[in-house]
Amino acid sequence: MVNAAVSEGLAEGDHLLAASEWKAAAIAFESVLAIQDDPGAHDGLGRALWWLRDVDRSIAERTIAYAGFRRLGQDSKAFRSALWLAREYADALGSEAVSRGWLARAQSIVSRLPEGVENGWMALTRGLLQADPAASYDDARIALGMARNWGDPDLEAMALALLGLGTIASGKVLDGMTLVDEAMVVATAGEAHDQMIFGDVCCMVTRASEQACDTSRLSQWNKTLLRFMEGTGHPALLEFCGTCCAEIFLASGDIANAEGWLTKTLHELDQGGHRARCVHPAAKLAELRLLQGRVEEANRLLAGFEDRPDALRATAAVRLAAGDTAVAAALLHRRIHRVGSGLLMVPLLALLAEVQLTQGDLGQAKATAEQLDEVAAETQWPRSLAASHLTAGRVAAATGDVALARERLDAAISVFTELGMPLEAARAHLSLAEALRETDRYVAVHEAGVALATFDDVGALGLADQAAALLRALGGPARTGPKDLGVLSRREREVLTLLAEALTNTEIAGRLFISAKTAEHHVSSILAKLQLRSRGEAAAFAMRHSRGE
Repeated sequence: MVNAAVSEGLAEGDHLLAASEWKAAAIAFESVLAIQDDPGAHDGLGRALWWLRDVDRSIAERTIAYAGFRRLGQDSKAFRSALWLAREYADALGSEAVSRGWLARAQSIVSRLPEGVENGWMALTRGLLQADPAASYDDARIALGMARNWGDPDLEAMALALLGLGTIASGKVLDGMTLVDEAMVVATAGEAHDQMIFGDVCCMVTRASEQACDTSRLSQWNKTLLRFMEGTGHPALLEFCGTCCAEIFLASGDIANAEGWLTKTLHELDQGGHRARCVHPAAKLAELRLLQGRVEEANRLLAGFEDRPDALRATAAVRLAAGDTAVAAALLHRRIHRVGSGLLMVPLLALLAEVQLTQGDLGQAKATAEQLDEVAAETQWPRSLAASHLTAGRVAAATGDVALARERLDAAISVFTELGMPLEAARAHLSLAEALRETDRYVAVHEAGVALATFDDVGALGLADQAAALLRALGGPARTGPKDLGVLSRREREVLTLLAEALTNTEIAGRLFISAKTAEHHVSSILAKLQLRSRGEAAAFAMRHSRGE
């Protein structure tokens, strides 16, 4: 009777985990533990608690599971527990020594196991724990070979993504991005089994897009990701890394949702005392606050993170916005020296040229633009080409070469538009308007108007104010402010449409694959912007507008 109840409880817990019913799964495994101290139940409970963001309890339960598997001689399961603990101590707690200890224990166990796919997982985890993606290249190749030899799609997806990161770091960008794209196909086409694989691969694709300066790739994958989560009934699969969720929304110009994810993730890290799993959300939220013109808030967000490599560019941008160009330049030079070469130089050089232009050092700005051109010519990667065109155009405008400025900025607009990066294209439109303000006022007014419309649409209020000020200086149409639906962001208009269907915040969240808290934030924002008093008034407004259209 006891054995049957334990087996049934474990099967129910596994089924609930597969269905992303984390709370129900935790209850099922706890019910098993009330009957018998089973390591499988501790392991399942640990996995459920991880998705529920209770990292400390999750680690405790999976440590107990490891010990139980070892006592029972189930070394393959103990090995998997040890690998997971090695990653979690590094990724969530930043305990490198403890992580290395668990990795060594896993190596000891796998050395006594028969030759099998476990050796591939060992190589993969070694690679994942490398600080430098380039150093993980050999481990990723070993893992990929073993995944294909033993037919393990979970390992194959992870190995492809990790190999892609290493390949990009070595300078072979197109080959690397092809590998991470293949990893995404494995993760979203129904081949992978473990939900955590989906989240891990998405996180590595986000890192690859950052390294390759190609965040537009995230917006291209966005619909596929949402379809996968909708089709599998797993709307929460990305929630373990809020920074990656935010990156996906930012890539498509959805600042409101990106802000919601970053704020939520930062709060959870503060509450749990854990560290960020990839780029720190404070750095990304600071960049977003700069777009919104909230410089002081951006500065506060970065307090204590200024020396982190992933926050350095944001810190330099804040210093530039605050007028402290000397510090901004020093920070960028330090990071450029560390990076050395490759695509990671692109955003750093672009920002450095902007700092130098603000300082009035046209000679240095021109030299930096030429260095950026060299990187773009070497990589031939669209995002780096677009950045080099934008930077060179700004420098040409500052030195009075209007014809060259127009040529390079037109090229930047074309590439950014092709890449599906509306915010960056709008920056180029604004720079073109500034370049033409003395020689072709009518075209300048048009370009500034295009930029302003985009900035307003995505909620980049700081940049919108710059575009509006230029329009006023050019004698263009005044910025009278948005009317009716024009005051809402794209995402808020989607939420308003669903309000007209009388959906609750939870139902709206399910439709749009956002959290209920984010849906609530959007509803409150809609009511405030449209000066409405209730959801009913908002629904009536939406239906009235629809009839008008």
